[in-house]
Amino acid sequence: MRNKIYLILNLLHITTCCLAQPGAAQPGAAQPGAAQEIKVLQQGFQNPQGTARPKVYWWWLNGHTDTTLLKEELRSIKNAGLGGVDIFEIGFRPDGQVPAGPAFMGNESIKTITTAIREATKLNLEVGLNLASSWNAGGSWVTPQHAAKSLYFSSITTTQPGLQTLSIPFPEIPRKDTKGNELLIQFDPDGKPVYRQEVAVLAVPINEERKHLDTARIINLSQLFDPKTETLRWKVPAGRWEIHRYVCSNSGDPLLLPSPNSRGPIIDHFDSTATRMHFMYFINRLKPVLGDFRKTALKNLYLASFEAKNALWTPTLAAEFKKLNGYEVEKFLPYIFNKNAFDSLTTSRFQQDLNRTISELMINNHYRKGKEIANSYGLNLISEAGGPGPPLHNVPVEAIKALGSLDVPRGEFWINHERLDGSKENIDLLMLVKEIAAASHLYERKITELEAFTSFQNWQEGPGDMRPVGDRAFCEGMNRAVIHGFTHNPTKDGFPGNVYAAGTHYNVKTTWWSKVRPFNDYLSRVSYILQETDFFADVLYYYGNKVPTFGTPKNTRFSVGSGYDYELINSEKLLNDLRVENGMLTLPYGARFKVLALDEIVGNDLAVLKKLEALSKAGAIITGKKPAATWGESQQIVERLWSDGGEFSVKKVGNGKVFTTSPLQILQEMSLQPDFDYPDKGSQRLDYMGKNQPALDFIHHKKGNLDFYFVRNTTAQALSRLCSFRQKDKFPQLWNAMTGEILPIPVFNQTTSQVEIPLSFDPFGSYFVVFSGQISAPAYTSVSDSSAHPPRLEYTAKGIQFWEKGTIELKENSGSKKINNSIQEHTLSGPWDVQFSKGWGAPEYVTFSELISWSESTNKGISYYSGTGIYTKTFTFETDHSGQVYLDLGKVGKVAEVWLNGKSLGITWTAPYRYNITSHVRAGENLLRVEVINTWANRIIGDIREKENFTQTNLKVRGSRELLWSETPLMESGLIGPVSIRTLKPTQP
Repeated sequence: MRNKIYLILNLLHITTCCLAQPGAAQPGAAQPGAAQEIKVLQQGFQNPQGTARPKVYWWWLNGHTDTTLLKEELRSIKNAGLGGVDIFEIGFRPDGQVPAGPAFMGNESIKTITTAIREATKLNLEVGLNLASSWNAGGSWVTPQHAAKSLYFSSITTTQPGLQTLSIPFPEIPRKDTKGNELLIQFDPDGKPVYRQEVAVLAVPINEERKHLDTARIINLSQLFDPKTETLRWKVPAGRWEIHRYVCSNSGDPLLLPSPNSRGPIIDHFDSTATRMHFMYFINRLKPVLGDFRKTALKNLYLASFEAKNALWTPTLAAEFKKLNGYEVEKFLPYIFNKNAFDSLTTSRFQQDLNRTISELMINNHYRKGKEIANSYGLNLISEAGGPGPPLHNVPVEAIKALGSLDVPRGEFWINHERLDGSKENIDLLMLVKEIAAASHLYERKITELEAFTSFQNWQEGPGDMRPVGDRAFCEGMNRAVIHGFTHNPTKDGFPGNVYAAGTHYNVKTTWWSKVRPFNDYLSRVSYILQETDFFADVLYYYGNKVPTFGTPKNTRFSVGSGYDYELINSEKLLNDLRVENGMLTLPYGARFKVLALDEIVGNDLAVLKKLEALSKAGAIITGKKPAATWGESQQIVERLWSDGGEFSVKKVGNGKVFTTSPLQILQEMSLQPDFDYPDKGSQRLDYMGKNQPALDFIHHKKGNLDFYFVRNTTAQALSRLCSFRQKDKFPQLWNAMTGEILPIPVFNQTTSQVEIPLSFDPFGSYFVVFSGQISAPAYTSVSDSSAHPPRLEYTAKGIQFWEKGTIELKENSGSKKINNSIQEHTLSGPWDVQFSKGWGAPEYVTFSELISWSESTNKGISYYSGTGIYTKTFTFETDHSGQVYLDLGKVGKVAEVWLNGKSLGITWTAPYRYNITSHVRAGENLLRVEVINTWANRIIGDIREKENFTQTNLKVRGSRELLWSETPLMESGLIGPVSIRTLKPTQP
């Protein structure tokens, strides 16, 4: 009887969350309004819309487009379940295959852009526009006044004392970079650059003993220099002197990959007037033809990653430096051209101050100013602000602050990149997610966007290959993917067509494009929940004040320990927003943390140290390494904070001290169990470096009384674990983002502070475990067999299904029961009829005596085939129909759709490639049809090896950064199997 009541309550729970008693809230029960809240979340999860839908980079190669096909592509994008596009014009190498289109933002370009925006408006798609032909921000309209700038110097030597009139030459301005590429600097007829501004003239003593310079002996002679005559009139002291003349002029940094007719310089990213000019150029060109942007699909302006190489200076830098740091910059200019000019302490202090100044200029004058302008016209600003940063690009910026200055912060992650930090499994160098998410949280932005699935492998991925890295990004904080990318093809002729050289090729000419909707739905469901809920962590990690400051991937440079997560915080939010309430570190948007962990604090950062002291006295638990090389009042505060702190104890909290105990030890001392735990973790750190790969990864979000854990299997093997969640008096559900199903979990055990749940994961599988108000006891408290971990099981609407044979014990509060689980299995052996698409090299009809990968066929037409293969087979079904019947395709390369007896069972794109066919299979004869699609790789390889021309593309040289197409191995393709039918009998609660 108890089990029947349990089932009824479970069904009620799916739609109403809880049964509240009138007039009183039960312990752990959902509060009034929670039932409606979870209902809204369930509906949104099952049918996500709006910003939950992923977007794509819409590459317009060389600016060459066809408006009719642009419209067709937008309709296909809508039908594929995507939410929008970022229009991104980009140049491609002049190989003759991609013609040059009109100049970006010229009259013809504007017509095409507005046509695309109007069509997207009809389709209710979201459009963003990249503010350059390629990147960084800039274009042909940028004048020398607004172009990027650098610092140049010339010098003369004088040894004659007394009053002298010295001629100091104008610095030599290079016309080409170190690789021989032309720099975009305009020159006057006299050979000097059009834009030039004197910065300083310094007298620098020549040190015969080659000792470091002393700024006390450097003399600023700027007031004595006449730039018109280029002469200095100065009474030279005795000794040998170098006279340095520093001039600001254009750096010549060009757009990196513009279309052929769109070359131009990048703007001065440190100058607000340059930013205003650039943004208003776009707005003034678009507004007359589009009208009110708010009534169109154009929602976002986009600034790509900052990758300038030579930009260093701006006219306001000296004044900003003095304002921020309290001293003049001029006497330190020799360091810019000679990194050994000063002693190491002076050098480190000045470099930090210079970097901080550049960071502030870029954040305030580019990102914040750009957002201000965009917002005034009803548009959002999105950017990889300051990124991707070191070690790829030396960008002196405080990353979280820069990202927080936007409407939507964006990062990026790659798959299959050659720079993998030492192992083929490791992509940490290009996993820029955790800090992006932190910026969204700290600055209360709903969306954390990621340029997603960028790759240098061409046509070798299917959706199932993309999922593991995408799920990792979700576990680091991504909540919207911007897939890199969808290349526009201005002709219907030729496959796979022309594409941008980087990125997973994700467009209408991709072989499996017609089957991509379920993958986009999956990304949307996960994104929806992570957008609508709030990140939870135990530890707040201050990532230091040293500029450049970038957050590294989750659990790499910093890790709390297995089962605990952390949030990053920067100086601005630490100083302005962090408070202590009831012993918890609290931020205005409601996040609460138990421990503040410190990274390196450098220099004389008095404000940060005073804030730490105030927090500690207010009862905050703070831990971190004692700062070195401080001076003055900062040193005094450091001595107070770190003296007698040492090892953590609860009795010492609130005494104005900083501990040196690790955050993990502190949480353990507080008897705080891991937020998520399981046996046999494989890694104590739970990080992603090759030797410390965890078996399971997670992220925890909350909304009101609801807790959402997204848990993923990081391995290619199916596994089961007894998972523990730090929850109490709440009821668990499983929300499956693959299908949209929401199911109660009937097996769980409440310990003192955790809920234990046996969970099974498919290879690279994932789902949400959701906790809401408790309404009943579990049907079972545990499940076990003879193995160390729980048996492989699946929670279904029909009950618990076990995917392992043998004796299984289910424990209840009142006892236990054992079941002898049997699985009836039949392999569909023997021949299969296969049909290939005509005109792609393979025979149109063939019979396989057994299932093999197409790449293993002795028929070259099949081994090199790319496209669709349709398998058909008739089989007889004789198994007892009282259980649940499953069709398992085994291994598939890459995507499949299945029909049984003429009824489509849907698309499968990732392991385990399995279907429930209970209601479709019939006794006697059945007709099975499996449509499998591989990638373009094999056909391109065949064309290269056999000198054939089935494919047409601009990327016929390399299969990846590492390998030529001629060196690239064939991809496993087709229905590889084994294909089997299994019948299981679910166990009812």
